[in-house]
Amino acid sequence: MENIKTPIDLLKEFAPEFAKHQMDDKTLLFDHENYQTVPKRYKLLAGIAAAAVLNSDTCTRMWVKQAKQAGITNREIIEAIMVARYMKQAVVNDTVANTLALLSENKL
Repeated sequence: MENIKTPIDLLKEFAPEFAKHQMDDKTLLFDHENYQTVPKRYKLLAGIAAAAVLNSDTCTRMWVKQAKQAGITNREIIEAIMVARYMKQAVVNDTVANTLALLSENKL
């Protein structure tokens, strides 16, 4: 099987300082004592939802893997994905609202 580099591996190859900065940000958010108001499990679930909404299969798998390693259950992961799907659906509704209003007023 071919060894495929992850997006962060590629970033490390081409822009190591920038990749380090990104990883430092992750460490700050997940490990620094000043940023623990939101529990790590919620941050991981938010990561899953955000990656799903932003259409990143690679990132979704990465966040799910980290969530599983942190003891997050499949039910919790699926619920986060369902919330993401719902939120994306709501955004579509908002995106088309002006067009629907114009249709409603027979202006299109």
